[in-house]
Amino acid sequence: MTEKEEYTMLMQRYWEAQTTPEEEQVLARYAAQTDDPAFAEIRAVLGYLSIGREIKARRGRRVRLYSFAAAAASIAIVVTLSLSLLMNRGHRTDDLCIRYAYGVQTTDNEAIMASVASSLADFFAGETPAETQLIEMFQR
Repeated sequence: MTEKEEYTMLMQRYWEAQTTPEEEQVLARYAAQTDDPAFAEIRAVLGYLSIGREIKARRGRRVRLYSFAAAAASIAIVVTLSLSLLMNRGHRTDDLCIRYAYGVQTTDNEAIMASVASSLADFFAGETPAETQLIEMFQR
């Protein structure tokens, strides 16, 4: 039996779905190397299938990449929320005002709010000393 006859029988077994994946690879290699028109159809089919397998493998990698990215994002969200809850556990929920002025800390809410109101009144009334100093600095 000649080599061509062996591959022709292998091709017939392929069409009858009786070949193993290893035999299909052998047949594909032979069909790619030969110019025999009898193997043109099998060459086209095996080429088409190999391209399909390659596309499927690429999609599988892409799906795995997206799955990994989604899992990483989920973990990041869970860690962020957990840290946020842990950081805020010991803090008071009522408003706490602290003012640092001239090296002195003040926590009296009424005094701080009076100071804020005074500063805002000065600001909206016109130029404050800080504004005047800034204007003079940039006019030079």
